[in-house]
Amino acid sequence: MYYVYIHKHKLTGKIVYCGKGSNQRYKDYNSRRQEHLKLMKQGQLDYVILEYFKDEKEAYAYEEELTDKYKKEGQCQFNIYIGRKATLETKHKLSEALKGKKRTTETRELMKKNHTRPLAQKVLMYKDGLLIKSFKSSREAGAYAVENGICSYGWCGRSLKTGEVTKPIKKFPLGGYLFLYEDAKMELEKAQ
Repeated sequence: MYYVYIHKHKLTGKIVYCGKGSNQRYKDYNSRRQEHLKLMKQGQLDYVILEYFKDEKEAYAYEEELTDKYKKEGQCQFNIYIGRKATLETKHKLSEALKGKKRTTETRELMKKNHTRPLAQKVLMYKDGLLIKSFKSSREAGAYAVENGICSYGWCGRSLKTGEVTKPIKKFPLGGYLFLYEDAKMELEKAQ
């Protein structure tokens, strides 16, 4: 179950943030800008869940629609993005900040390396002890798992982190898959 929520300033009544979430995201401190986090911790915001959705795409669409509306009214100051897209204001600020600045050779090289994701670890997917598929990264493994009804992206990460086998649930009834980093598999074989 997903929902769209707002954070409303108790004194001014202004909507300072609009977001999409599930579980306890509306009151979670993670991934918040400093000023936003400060207001949350000081109890200066009301948390309001506006609408619930079964489909995540519908929730994202509604969040995008509301954020765009509120931004045009001069609200949602803590939203960098409208939905999942950078606002024109954010793009403009980034563009202005970088105007006239030349990146060093070192910075350009780092950007190239980061773009190619050299630190991404190879991930192996097992079912009943048999290797089913290998992936270039956890991102690729998670996307494949979701697209093929194996498990959620989060369950893929949980399996990688804890070594747990995925559990069947309503949306992903298969269960029984294990995701391991290739390095972890080698270490496991050495230990045996």
